[in-house]
Amino acid sequence: RMRLRFFWPKMRTDIKDWTIGCAHCQAYNIWRSRKSELYFSWPVTIPFYIMHVDLWSPGHTNNAAISTSTYSKEQNGYLLNSMCDLTQFVISTVTYNTTALELSQLFMSNVVLSFGMCAVIVVDEGSNFKGVFQEMCSILKITCWPLARGNHKGLSVERYHRFLNKTQAITGNDRGTHETFIQNSKTSQYAWNSAPID
Repeated sequence: RMRLRFFWPKMRTDIKDWTIGCAHCQAYNIWRSRKSELYFSWPVTIPFYIMHVDLWSPGHTNNAAISTSTYSKEQNGYLLNSMCDLTQFVISTVTYNTTALELSQLFMSNVVLSFGMCAVIVVDEGSNFKGVFQEMCSILKITCWPLARGNHKGLSVERYHRFLNKTQAITGNDRGTHETFIQNSKTSQYAWNSAPID
């Protein structure tokens, strides 16, 4: 796991020595626990080179604030969440249209043109939107890497979705509605990006 992010000469030897010299590691054999398994061997990259992308929705909001005739008031709102694999930085974009063309335009304007070129987009194999994301990648001429079905731990943005679920539950209970998910998405994005992340 260290090798995914760092490099120095004799790195493996140093880490083995540190582990052998750690009383806690010796007592609990933490290297055998599931949470410490190597899930992927992504190459060491630059920020925003590999992006994890997925859609999140609070469910039916009946958002009366949408006045454009293009979208129905009964339509669900979504967040297109893009997370940098290296830095875990999140870009959250609101959309009421989940077509590949719309998502590719949102990704281009809010991620690529704001933060730099992306070479790989990682998506969930089991997602209902897998086909849409693959088409989006085709439009953008970016490589799409679907994860193995059911491997949600590998998709970094899923951790952010769990965080969003908690903050939206608090906001929804406080306000009595989920129509405020757009405001919550921006405050949650700020909280996630400004906090130290394990």
